[in-house]
Amino acid sequence: MAAPQNAARRAALVKGASKAKIKANINLSGCTGCEVCIAVCPVPNCILKFGDDPSNFGVYVDYEICIGCQLCAKDCPWETIKMVPTSTVFGHTSSLESQPNAEHAVFQKPELIPEDFRTPAVVNGQVPVPPKPMPAPVPPAPKPATPPQSQPPAA
Repeated sequence: MAAPQNAARRAALVKGASKAKIKANINLSGCTGCEVCIAVCPVPNCILKFGDDPSNFGVYVDYEICIGCQLCAKDCPWETIKMVPTSTVFGHTSSLESQPNAEHAVFQKPELIPEDFRTPAVVNGQVPVPPKPMPAPVPPAPKPATPPQSQPPAA
């Protein structure tokens, strides 16, 4: 079971997740909302369930804290979770914005998901959202030059 999340833990997760090379993408067309992925995910609140009846159940990934561990993809009994390069979903808030289409019921009832994830694309069913360009990597700071060691005088 994952440790409870507080502001400091979330900040640490966001920092770690920002280095992830892959993210979990859930295709809602095959998701039943069975919650196996939620049970195996080591990050609290990374994968969240929505829906008020079986016709609109599903789960989505919070990309801000997904660390790319692959446990959800390995354990999904429906094989609806795929790991994708972070660059293909960069700028997306959640896997809801990465859907191939807006056919799932959540796009007709966005009130099923928390407000933080009700982006204009989700509310208006305008998915998939094109990814934003990845920022250029920051080069490491140069190491300071070490002064030459002085030799002791010859005797």
